[in-house]
Amino acid sequence: MQLSTVALFCLFGLIAAEDQPVCSVNQLFNGQICTCAPGYFSSANEESKSRCQDECQEVYYSWFTEGKCVSGLFERVGEDQQPACNMRCGMRVRLWAQIATLAVIAAAVATLIFTIPMCIATCSSCLHARRADRHSKKIYTESQSGAGTMSKEQQLAAVSYNPYSYWPYYGRA
Repeated sequence: MQLSTVALFCLFGLIAAEDQPVCSVNQLFNGQICTCAPGYFSSANEESKSRCQDECQEVYYSWFTEGKCVSGLFERVGEDQQPACNMRCGMRVRLWAQIATLAVIAAAVATLIFTIPMCIATCSSCLHARRADRHSKKIYTESQSGAGTMSKEQQLAAVSYNPYSYWPYYGRA
């Protein structure tokens, strides 16, 4: 019983397959004829070309992109082997979006070119200041350790003269 039903299904499948024409690449059988698959259009038919342009503009239209019908999909295949449905929608970036992208990239590169030397200069001056601070601390500790052994005259000779350091004493009689 089961074998006969399987055989009947296979027989009906073969009969139905004989009635259908064989569609080429990018085509589907819609019950009567072979038509282009969704997303593919025929370059031989003017209505299909205009529908391709309309659908591409509708699908890919935005501030940054636009749709364009592309027909050179099968250029590497011989003329006799090219399918009938040989057009498809493609997305193009608008001209002003390309220019804006290049301007942003140029600004980023310019920022890097001008920022990196400033970072290097800042870092080197910071390292120099740290080295000078270390050196001054070393000199200060050496002078403090040697201050007990130096006489008062030597200590005063080592300090530079500042006439304003004794200002409260100038006004007294």
